[in-house]
Amino acid sequence: MAKILLAHPLFLSSNKAETAAASPYFPLGLLYLAAYVREAGHDVAVFDGTFADDVSAFAEALQAETPDLVGISAVMPTRSDALLLARMASDYGAVVILGGPDPTVSPEAYLASPSVDVVVHHEGEQTVVALVELFAAGELDTTALESEPGVAFRKDGQPRINEPRRPIENLDELPLPARDLIDMDRYLDVWEDESGYSSMTIATSRGCPYGCEWCRDAVHGNGFRQRSPESVAEEMKTIKDTWDVTRLRMVDDVDAIDRGWLEAWAEASEAIGAAIPFEGLNELSRQDIPLLDVRDSL
Repeated sequence: MAKILLAHPLFLSSNKAETAAASPYFPLGLLYLAAYVREAGHDVAVFDGTFADDVSAFAEALQAETPDLVGISAVMPTRSDALLLARMASDYGAVVILGGPDPTVSPEAYLASPSVDVVVHHEGEQTVVALVELFAAGELDTTALESEPGVAFRKDGQPRINEPRRPIENLDELPLPARDLIDMDRYLDVWEDESGYSSMTIATSRGCPYGCEWCRDAVHGNGFRQRSPESVAEEMKTIKDTWDVTRLRMVDDVDAIDRGWLEAWAEASEAIGAAIPFEGLNELSRQDIPLLDVRDSL
């Protein structure tokens, strides 16, 4: 068995914009990844830099968790901190994997750092598990990476980018995000203090069918996949029973595509007492009176 430490390199202590927003959301994608790796039978821990004083907290996490591999998720604004954590993890002696939206769009920018061993592009759960299992078998080398979809690496000093891995079609097969691996109460307390209510993110789908130029190479691709209404309602019930949050924020790439799904979701949520007020990631452009009725029932 191998151990992987997954890292979220967003530090409020050095990010004035995020601090001013006073609405920190936990790393949902990273927690989905952690849950998937854990369900596959591997040891996983999460370093969440959100409330850490500085990057020295990551050095402490490396010493405490003693990982074989370190996976770091990055978006464009966190690229420099992600690469700093990559250097620290490499100096520690771990295999360093970078993934997330920015490495998906620009894998070469990350492979330019000698501290980065592998970039995972596009949807990462299956690919990261494959890398952990290759490491555990002593087979994580260039030869193995050449036939592994969804990765980018260096061969003879030059970047090589493999084809994306096919995404997971049935999202109900995914375990719920491993929210137990981070300090959820800290996030909810900040929301209460700053906004007067608590909020938590949830995802009901992946992908988007529209192919807009600015996100044409998004992590989840251009094929839209939706969880069943029942699975979303069950997750809401778990959230409601565990944390009693005031509001949910839906972080899907696109909202309200399927009216029938929304109505079934509302019915499933009401049936098990899981209804929680929610907001979309963006303004709901496809709304009308019947849709607002569905929204208000939650």
